[in-house]
Amino acid sequence: MRMKKGEWKWQNKGEKMKKFVLFLCVALNLWALPLQTLPQTMQANIDKSRALLKKEANTDKAAQQIIALFDEVFDYELMAKLSLSKRYNTLTPAQKSEFNKAFEEQLKVSFTSKLGLYKDEEIKVTTLDKVKERMFLNSQMIINGEVKNIIFKFYDKKGDWLIYDVDILGVSIIQTYRSQFADLLDKADFNTLLDTLKATKFEKINAR
Repeated sequence: MRMKKGEWKWQNKGEKMKKFVLFLCVALNLWALPLQTLPQTMQANIDKSRALLKKEANTDKAAQQIIALFDEVFDYELMAKLSLSKRYNTLTPAQKSEFNKAFEEQLKVSFTSKLGLYKDEEIKVTTLDKVKERMFLNSQMIINGEVKNIIFKFYDKKGDWLIYDVDILGVSIIQTYRSQFADLLDKADFNTLLDTLKATKFEKINAR
């Protein structure tokens, strides 16, 4: 179901989760994640990332270091493709390349701008479940004494387990972007979407 214009931003209950999700995603290292050690590696690097944020007062500097950690683990290209759904296949190779770059940059800008909201919430990896050919890593974050569920969705890319989506309180990041993009494309063309995505205030534009 497509989200209405006034519903583009997540509900207040989940907004902090959304703003913080990219921090959770950096709980990874530069190398491929073997399936056998995926939960342990995730938990260990979550703890390392939390320690980094405690130590580094400059959030922009911390963001740069943290972003470097997850670049090799997120499949930005697949995430961009999924966010446009069938429309992605109608793009030219040049358009796909430009969109992939803009989508990745938007995720990083969003992460950097919201890192200051982090208040040392505790994050715990719980279980790793197989869903068809994918692996869902379940984790929990404690906010004001309440347990919030986050699911990191991995797929196997020639032996490398990469993240292609994250669910927060049952809401998918990819589904959220897909709804926003579809709504915009109903009213404008791809170039307008691309220009909007490139704007650092993309989320504010969609919150109107």
